[in-house]
Amino acid sequence: MNEPHPLLPVLDRPYRAAEMHVFGKDRGPAFYEMAHRCAQSLWQEGLPAQAILMLNRALSSPMAGTEPVLQAWPLPYRALAWLMLNRREGQFMGNPRRHWQHLATRMVEPHKELRTWRAWACWYLAKEILLESEFPPDLRQIREESVVEPAHGEIAAQLARLSPADDLAVWSDTLAWSREQLGVEARRPFAARIRRIGPEELRVVQELGHEIWWSYYPGIISEAQIDYMLSIWYQPASMAREMETRGVWYALVEAEARGPVGYISFERYLESDIVFINKLYLLPEVHGRGLGAAALAWTGERARELGGTRLQLRVNKRNAPAIRAYQRAGFRFVEDVCSDIGSGFFMDDFIMEKAL
Repeated sequence: MNEPHPLLPVLDRPYRAAEMHVFGKDRGPAFYEMAHRCAQSLWQEGLPAQAILMLNRALSSPMAGTEPVLQAWPLPYRALAWLMLNRREGQFMGNPRRHWQHLATRMVEPHKELRTWRAWACWYLAKEILLESEFPPDLRQIREESVVEPAHGEIAAQLARLSPADDLAVWSDTLAWSREQLGVEARRPFAARIRRIGPEELRVVQELGHEIWWSYYPGIISEAQIDYMLSIWYQPASMAREMETRGVWYALVEAEARGPVGYISFERYLESDIVFINKLYLLPEVHGRGLGAAALAWTGERARELGGTRLQLRVNKRNAPAIRAYQRAGFRFVEDVCSDIGSGFFMDDFIMEKAL
């Protein structure tokens, strides 16, 4: 059905998954090569999801890295990326991102730790290659099991620590190759400046709010609800009243050579140790560049200065990237809340909290 996968062996005959049984618990070079041959056969038959499962089996091999088979067929990170980049209409691939999330969090022996971080490395490839709107994470598992999806640096450090076969170099090369195939550049961190503002600059917050919400929230909430929430929460006069009557802070997030790219607002609740983040938004094009982490760190410092011992926020249950960022910053789920905000609209959110 499909032309041969260019990064897998050329076959002399069809191979079947049942042929793997002969190896028993052996995960050596012959097992590894057979997994690659079976993956090629499954791909050519139009079964990409099963081909991915077979390459997962190849990654269960703890070879030392000097074996000749690894020279012919390197660790299959690029082969897996190729499968995701060249997915075929009408051929079932499943949801690789969710698949590797589950695999990483439910791994069993043998070689559990190495295989766990290889699964997270594959998950990261899926996150980079596949649109999150089409291939979402399992948010229910993330919520119920407090799963924290790892950042690039953590995966790299664990591969360097655990790998007997130079996973880090192969995975890093695959990431760079995948971005080249997609025509995207690696995201470098931006230097951030965060500064508190007065009422005279709230018009900047309003303008950023409209640009960010209309760029980001369609598909998460309805366009009618976006329009309604912007109309009641982003009027400069009403934001100024919050500052005057409740002591709400507003601050702009500025990036080098870009100027304002986001904003924050927060307040300390009366007779409480909680500092609550009402707003924290960045333009979508600057996501993944360290600005959100910098904004949260700055807000935590200001919260401690205000006498707070806990930092809280609300996040839409469907906003997976934001949930991931908050978890990495140390926030944990507190409760689920669904609030009537008027005109037939509701906010269905998680409350998340971080101890200061």
